[in-house]
Amino acid sequence: MADLLDDADIDFDRAASAFPDISLDGESDIPFATPPSHTPPPGGPFDLDAFGGPTPARDVRVTGHDDDDEIGKFESEFPELDTVNLPSSQPTFGALPPFAPRPQPSALSATPIFNQPIDAEEPEVIRQWRERQADEINARDERSKTRRQETISKAERAIDQFYEDYNAMRKRQIRENKDSEAEYLSSLTDSLSRGTTWDRICELVELQNSQSKTLARAGPGTTELSRYREVFLRLRREGTGAPGAAGY
Repeated sequence: MADLLDDADIDFDRAASAFPDISLDGESDIPFATPPSHTPPPGGPFDLDAFGGPTPARDVRVTGHDDDDEIGKFESEFPELDTVNLPSSQPTFGALPPFAPRPQPSALSATPIFNQPIDAEEPEVIRQWRERQADEINARDERSKTRRQETISKAERAIDQFYEDYNAMRKRQIRENKDSEAEYLSSLTDSLSRGTTWDRICELVELQNSQSKTLARAGPGTTELSRYREVFLRLRREGTGAPGAAGY
């Protein structure tokens, strides 16, 4: 292979002219790198060090100078996301959070009906209606107050009448009880002052003769009172001579 390289004369200019230029607008604006000047002498031994090191890459400008200025301006105004300086997340006293929502105006505040100015003076019809309403309310309040007062007065009169009737009835019962007591005591005194003890006993049991209806309850296990009645009647007939006729 060294013999082939020694015999062949490499022409880099002719090789580069065989390839078309790369350009966006069809013009050849891209500069080509010149081949290295260190070429091996013909007929000499092939040495890789004679070519030297690799040529450093240079920035290739595709667009014009004005376009580069606009691109630089755009990049300065809109930096990449990974280089944006985020605000500090440390909370500060008395300050709103960085992402706190702002209060939005109410939808009703922009409604035309709420923005219309209110007339200072009401129409005559509305004013008269308000006056009639006020008069009716006052009249209704007066009627309610009158009915309430009448109800209270009626209840007070009913309570007073109840106590008057109760006191009158209580006094009448007391008087009747006293009259009944006096009549009973008078009749008791009269009965004790006349006749014998057996006379008063026969009078209390309503026993006048053997045919009287003062009978005991009939049925099995009851006591026959006919003999007992005969004893009371015989003692009453004996008068003061009967034993116990004087009451002792």
